[in-house]
Amino acid sequence: MNESGSVSSPPRPVTVDCADDDAALAKSGFLTRKEVLRRRLRRVKQLRRCYRTHYWALMEELRSKYRDYSWTYGKSPFKEDHNESDNDNTNGVVTGGGGGGGDIVRCRFSGCKTKAMAMTKFCHAHILSDSKQKLYQGCRAVAKNLPTGPSFCNKPVLKSVVPAACPTHHQFGERCLARALRRAGLGNAIPNNRKPTAKLHVLVSEFVHQIQKKRKLALKETALKVETE
Repeated sequence: MNESGSVSSPPRPVTVDCADDDAALAKSGFLTRKEVLRRRLRRVKQLRRCYRTHYWALMEELRSKYRDYSWTYGKSPFKEDHNESDNDNTNGVVTGGGGGGGDIVRCRFSGCKTKAMAMTKFCHAHILSDSKQKLYQGCRAVAKNLPTGPSFCNKPVLKSVVPAACPTHHQFGERCLARALRRAGLGNAIPNNRKPTAKLHVLVSEFVHQIQKKRKLALKETALKVETE
């Protein structure tokens, strides 16, 4: 039954387009190639329409759920009342408010008061503190060169991101690539759509040049060590 109290009818099965023509040819022992291709093309087009309708229905459901998620976890304009008589924040959980209507978990990182991400106890900035998470990794871009070794940025990024760099260092890497291409005489080879237009053999030769340069420097260092010994 639906909300009005009436019995809802089950969904009707999908009817195949031009089913009468298929029924007329059902008892045929042989079909010509043209008839088979025409029937397959007609069914593929109908299946494509069904998939397209189902896809956009799922997209609308995804937008609705993403809006609810954003409203509940961190983007609600309402702030909770921090009175001890109304809210219980002893264990990092605030009851009520936040637009979601349920319990809002605060980040367990020391000194952080941001709302935690769904299904975890840490916010996005401190998600690497969760030893059980499998989705994020630290940014591998070198932030500082210390005497003890390189210091990495270590901001959380998804493991599916290649290279493992945060948005700031990713843009920095693109700028470095653009400068290297300009030095190679290619001009502005990276347009606004961030897809390099340089030819593959030019990029390969530049990489080979960089590798050879590193190898020559390594050979010079080893030669100097041998001479000093």
